[in-house]
Amino acid sequence: MIIKDIPVYDGLLIHKRFAYTYFRKKTLPIGNIVAFRAPMNVLADGMIDSEDILQNDFIYSKDAINFCWEIPNVDPYGAVAFQRLLNTQIASILSSKYLKKPIEVDGDDLMVHDEFEGSDGSLQKIGKCSVSITYSKDSIALGHTGINIDAGRQAPNFAYSTKLTDEQAEQFMKDVIETFYNMSDDIFIATTKVIC
Repeated sequence: MIIKDIPVYDGLLIHKRFAYTYFRKKTLPIGNIVAFRAPMNVLADGMIDSEDILQNDFIYSKDAINFCWEIPNVDPYGAVAFQRLLNTQIASILSSKYLKKPIEVDGDDLMVHDEFEGSDGSLQKIGKCSVSITYSKDSIALGHTGINIDAGRQAPNFAYSTKLTDEQAEQFMKDVIETFYNMSDDIFIATTKVIC
């Protein structure tokens, strides 16, 4: 579902379950995803990643596509495994269909192999176009992946802007949502085929 009611992603959406708010009786047991276009400005109170908090780091993007998901019955290991799998699929879609540039998945980061000007004006040869975090609370996996359209001058020097057009951004959100549901459904079906 593409939503329009979040003006700025501040990290707080994934601090608790949110799927029912948007899907009501259509909330699925295999998980749900929302996508929206909004700047990212995540400060300490919206952070989940303890490394970012310890380093007094922040998340910023002038314009980004945000994907937030909620999946029931997933432990912390499964949450991270799903995040890495989803981010790999996002990288594949973004690389092959939109950017036509190689994208390497490094942990949960999407690294675009392309020359670009960093926020300080210096030439960069590889850039990070994403931010992502996931965790599991009470056996519910909650996660976020943000993809920069325009990282902006306040973003770190390594932040890469995909420069997707409005039409591309809308289609990209639809592509990732479809991939999420196909993947979640396929994973669930695979769990039912095991003979014990």
